[in-house]
Amino acid sequence: MRRKLAALLLAAAKTTNALRVPGALGAAARTYAQCMDKAPLATKAATSAAIFGASDACAQKLEQVKEPDATRLLTTTAIGGLYFAPAAHVWYAQITKLIPKNGLKEILTKALLGQIFFGPLVTIVFFAAACAQGEGLKTLPAKIKADLLQVQIAGVGFWPFVDLISYAFIPIAYIPLFVNCASFVWTIFLSLKSRGAKK
Repeated sequence: MRRKLAALLLAAAKTTNALRVPGALGAAARTYAQCMDKAPLATKAATSAAIFGASDACAQKLEQVKEPDATRLLTTTAIGGLYFAPAAHVWYAQITKLIPKNGLKEILTKALLGQIFFGPLVTIVFFAAACAQGEGLKTLPAKIKADLLQVQIAGVGFWPFVDLISYAFIPIAYIPLFVNCASFVWTIFLSLKSRGAKK
């Protein structure tokens, strides 16, 4: 059943004619699929930048800042487009080549490797950006020591479920898009956590 569903999703991803959703949503889906066919990495970068930027904007709203921090917003947007998108593009392609099967054991292994290697790097980049905007990168080691483990523990309750759906049902090319959607909430958390020391 899982393989049949994955095959159907892959077929839908490879041909814009398969995207029969009516109205504006259908037009957007077809346009996105065309962009993915022509320029997959650039499309993922633009998507990540938009979602990361929106996440930070929401985080600032939750913090009830008096004036929006444009530098912080642009920095988070850049992290999404210039770091997360290409990193995720490479990570998911390589991890799928390394572990091509999608049984429960293999999916859990991929999720574990993501928590050990990919996740901490994303978190550290967020921490580095926050430190650079604050007291400087000299504070990064202390920030990592104080908060990285807590963030990773929190991630164990979120990302394995995202990975389970990603590897079991989503075509490889579209996993970063799905992860981007899931990361909307997570990026809000990271934005808040990475700047927690400033409060």
